[in-house]
Amino acid sequence: MDTVYLLLKFVHVAAIIVWVGGIFALSLLNAHAAGSGNAPAQAEMGRLSEYFGRVAIGPAMIVAVLAGIATAWRIGFPFSSLWIVWGLIGFVLSGALIGFIGRTARDFSALSAEAGQAMAQAEAIRGRLLTLNALNILILASVVWAMIFKPTL
Repeated sequence: MDTVYLLLKFVHVAAIIVWVGGIFALSLLNAHAAGSGNAPAQAEMGRLSEYFGRVAIGPAMIVAVLAGIATAWRIGFPFSSLWIVWGLIGFVLSGALIGFIGRTARDFSALSAEAGQAMAQAEAIRGRLLTLNALNILILASVVWAMIFKPTL
C-alpha cells in the first residue's frame, strides 16, 4: 500500500479526532457550566473554550480538510463523490456554527453575570447555545458517517 497515502490518511483521521472530539467535549463542559448558575465558572469556561478553539480545534479543522483533500487526490478519488462533497459542506457548516456558537456564548456570559430580567434572557440564550452545539455535533457525525460509508449519488 502507498505509504504517503497512509500517512496522509493518518494525519486526516488524527485531526478529525481532535476536531470532533474537542467540539463534543467542549459542548458537554459548556452545557454543564451554563447550567451551574455559577457566573465566574461560566466566564472561565468561556475563556478556556475560546482558547482551546483557537489553538486546537481551529488548526485541527484546517489540517483535517487539507489532509483529506491530499488523501483523496493521492488515491485518485473523484472530488465530485457525494461523501467528499458532504465532507467539505460539513466543514463550512461547522465553521459557520462555531462562529455563531462563540458569539452566543459571549452573549450568554455577559447576561448571566447580571440579575433580574437579564437572567431570563440568559436562559433563552443558553437554550440557543445548546441547540447550536447539538446541531454542530449532528453535522459532524453525519460527515464521519459519510467518510466511513462513502455513499454515492
